[in-house]
Amino acid sequence: MKGIWKGISYFILYFVLTILIQISLSIIFMSIATLNNIESKDMITTFVNSNILGITIISGILTTLVLYLIFKFNKKQIKKEWKLNEFKPINAIFASMMSFSFSFLFTLFTYDIPIENSLMISKSAIFYNEIIPLLGTIMMVTNLLLIAPVTEEIALRGIVYTKIEEDTNKVIAVIVSSILFGIMHLMAGGIVLVIGSTLMALILGYILYKFNSLWICIIAHSIANLPDLILYRKPNISDNILFIIEISFLVIFITSTYFVHNSTTSNNN
Repeated sequence: MKGIWKGISYFILYFVLTILIQISLSIIFMSIATLNNIESKDMITTFVNSNILGITIISGILTTLVLYLIFKFNKKQIKKEWKLNEFKPINAIFASMMSFSFSFLFTLFTYDIPIENSLMISKSAIFYNEIIPLLGTIMMVTNLLLIAPVTEEIALRGIVYTKIEEDTNKVIAVIVSSILFGIMHLMAGGIVLVIGSTLMALILGYILYKFNSLWICIIAHSIANLPDLILYRKPNISDNILFIIEISFLVIFITSTYFVHNSTTSNNN
C-alpha cells in the first residue's frame, strides 16, 4: 500500500499544481480584460473562456517545468526516475498504431456525446483564429500533439506510475495510474471521458510496462490525440462505410496489440 499512497500523493501534487496555475492564469486574464475596459462580469468570464486554449498551453508548460524543478531540487536522476530510456522505432510504431486505432474507434462511438472541455477549446481556437488566421488551429495542434502528451505522460506515467511500481509491481502501477488518469478527466468531460481516458491510460500503461520507455508513451499519446483533429467534424458518410471503417480500425487495434505483446524492448533500465 505504501507505493500506492506514494503514487496518489504525487498525483494530488500534480493535480493541485495544475489547478493553482490555471486559477492564477485566469486571474491574470481577468486583469487583462479589466485593463481593456471590460467591466461586465459576464464579458470578463467570456474573455477568460475565449482564452482557455492559451491558458491550457501555458499551464501545461509551467506544470512540466515545476515538476522538473522539484525532482531536480531533490537531486533525482530524472532520466532514470521518469524512464526516459532509449527505444526501438518499430516498437513506437506498433504502440502508436495501438493507441491511435483505439482512440479513433472511441471517438467515432462517442461523437454525438458533447464533451464540455473539447467544446470550450474549439471555441477558444476560433477566437484566436479571428485575431490571427490559423493561430488558434496551430495552438490547438500544439496542445494536442505536444503539450498535453508530454505533461500528462511525465506526471501520470513518468512519476505516478514509477512511484507506485517502486513498492508494488508493474500491474498495480498500470491499474492505479490509469484510474487516476481517468478521474483527472472527470471535470473536463464527465463519465464518458473518464471511461475513455481510463481505457487509454491502460493502453499507455501497458506500453510502458512492455517497453520501459516514457518516450514511446509520449509518442503514442500524441498519435492517440490525432482523431480529435481528424474527426473535428463528423464525417458525412453512409452507415455501411462507417461500419467498414470501424471494423478496419478494430483489426488494426487487435493486430498492433498482438505485435506490442510479442515485441521486446531494447532497454530494460
